[in-house]
Amino acid sequence: MAVAVVSAMAEEIELYLDTCRVDATRDRAGLRLHEARYRGHELVLVKAGVGKVNAALCTQLLIDHYALDAVVCTGSAGALHDGLAIGDIVVAEDCVQHDVHVEFLGLERGAIPFSDLRFFSAAEPLVRRAQSVSLDDHTVRTGRVCTGDTFIQDEAARRQIHEELGGDCVEMEGAAVGQVCTLNDIPFLLVRAISDRADGTSDVDFRSFLEEAAQSSAQIVLRLLAALESGSLRSRS
Repeated sequence: MAVAVVSAMAEEIELYLDTCRVDATRDRAGLRLHEARYRGHELVLVKAGVGKVNAALCTQLLIDHYALDAVVCTGSAGALHDGLAIGDIVVAEDCVQHDVHVEFLGLERGAIPFSDLRFFSAAEPLVRRAQSVSLDDHTVRTGRVCTGDTFIQDEAARRQIHEELGGDCVEMEGAAVGQVCTLNDIPFLLVRAISDRADGTSDVDFRSFLEEAAQSSAQIVLRLLAALESGSLRSRS
């Protein structure tokens, strides 16, 4: 199976580089693409950078240059759901862009104007497999990932996103990956580990717990890859 693993930050992708066998490295469009192998799977590991534009650019480039079976976006997130603790994992059932809000057209938050796009569903076989992976010290749950080009650190904004969209966590790349993959008919998965509470303490928590969150999300993805049979994704419903 050929899988691209996309992370926003160096701290997140380095764990994969340390674990996987890297065969080649190529530079394209300002991105460093690491072609690697792990447990019989061909991987492309890349640090996309922070934000939706970087994530979308990276995802489309990967789809154009590699015959991918899936794209996995992994890294940290802020908790919207009160039941989530630092290091817990959210495996996205779907994702939405919380900062797309064109109210004057009568559209609900997250609805993309002049299209029928709002929520992007992750690949069910990958979601089921990832959900079945366990961590010793943290919970793994499915939910909705909310994406926007803003680092949420305000309780009112946090509450509004949660209430309007039913989101479990908030981050800055996932729904951009989801939209590009959906339009290209490529299965995708988002695995996010909680690094902060998306409130007034977020900046402190994020810096303190980024490494722990990165380790949690990487463990889930690597165990998922170990459990997947080569070529199994597209043949399963």
